Amino acid sequence: MNYLSRRKLFKFSVAPCLAMLVLVTSCSKDNDDQPETANTYPKEVSIEYRITSTTGLGTADVLYVNETGGRTSVDNVTLPYSLKLKRTVANMDNAAISFSKSASGTAKSEILVDDKVVKTESFSGTSYISGTIVYLFQ
Repeated sequence: MNYLSRRKLFKFSVAPCLAMLVLVTSCSKDNDDQPETANTYPKEVSIEYRITSTTGLGTADVLYVNETGGRTSVDNVTLPYSLKLKRTVANMDNAAISFSKSASGTAKSEILVDDKVVKTESFSGTSYISGTIVYLFQ
């Protein structure tokens, strides 16, 4: 095959195929018309922590994840306890609250995000009661 026939082969068969391939792949439809999902991060959320005693507890020591993602400890809070805060969260950040008390009783912990309960759990003990709940943003 001489140089001229190779050039014609490229010009009339290979080059148009490559051009068509580039055109088809570069003009594919974008998903710009898709609505943003609720899982877009980072985002600002309202977080509410609640601890309620159903029996036996009047106070407890509390530790929670605060507005900056750090930890805040509050000693001897009166139950029921509720705290609402705003925080900008990233994917895989968490909201968490724990409590403890040397007493017997039953308590329920809840985490609400944007006014919806996302995590709830009850804990009980006969001489010492503690509980921790964690919600993972994803």
